[in-house]
Amino acid sequence: MEEYNKQLFGSYLVKGQLHQAVNYLSRFPDYIDLYEKYIRFFQEGQYYKRTDNKILGSIDQIYQNYYRNVFWTNISNEEAKELLFKELWNFCGSKSSLPIDENIEDEIKRIVNLEGYQYLGSDTGPYYGPYIWRDSEEITYEVELPSGMELYTIIMMDGFISRSWLDFISFGNTGTGGWIGKDGKLYCVKSVYDTEGDAFNISYLKHEAQHAYDEKNYPNMGSYDLEYRAKLVELIYWANNERIIQFYREADNSNPDNSHSMASYRIINEMSQEILGYEYTNDENILGNELDKVKKYAMELFNESNSMWESRKRDL
Repeated sequence: MEEYNKQLFGSYLVKGQLHQAVNYLSRFPDYIDLYEKYIRFFQEGQYYKRTDNKILGSIDQIYQNYYRNVFWTNISNEEAKELLFKELWNFCGSKSSLPIDENIEDEIKRIVNLEGYQYLGSDTGPYYGPYIWRDSEEITYEVELPSGMELYTIIMMDGFISRSWLDFISFGNTGTGGWIGKDGKLYCVKSVYDTEGDAFNISYLKHEAQHAYDEKNYPNMGSYDLEYRAKLVELIYWANNERIIQFYREADNSNPDNSHSMASYRIINEMSQEILGYEYTNDENILGNELDKVKKYAMELFNESNSMWESRKRDL
């Protein structure tokens, strides 16, 4: 009898493949409640209440409509975004002075701030979805990267209503753990991490600190290369095979706009060629059994990337 694989289910969600995830759930009677929850909120379109604040709830409902459009009804992302911006514009009063494009989120931010919450809009990967939270605390960490030690300011955030699209389509079970802000500070979702564990100290802290380093030193670096390099840093420092297996599950080259999945695919492809001698392994455990070689080659790839970006920097 087939056993439910939580990691496989999660990998569908990370890649935005909601129908595949729900179809997978339908094969397991023990998960019928979760399956029916997806049917209620995506197929039937029920509102998933996440706050008692009526204004913030109305904003959240508009974004939930976008999630259904893009992940369930399979409207193109561009068309779904146009519908999203129009709904947000209507919510803001349909004023001719307001834009009906992504800039409408500036007005949404103002409204959310008036309710005592903080707001970050725009997209995460290829898809829109806001971060709306209440509390922030500033902490300083010293972080070791391949380039050396450096101090970083961390904003620990709590009291979330929304954590963008992945949080919603997983019903809060997974989602972005943090990001690098335009101010150079690292923003961390406090409830996601044990600050003593590797998930925080490597998968979040080193990953996001590498983003900060790269954005400062290579300002023309795009999201795909940023993710590629940060994931290599995770492999360099992670003590077991959890990350290389996770990257295998995330890997997908079918959507060029999904920088996380594309970067994971590139890493698995390069590791397969170097360590296994063929283009791409379809077995997640093979590279997991070659941990020393994976860590060594991750450092080699990272150094090659450094050389390339330093060369580009000199040529500017």
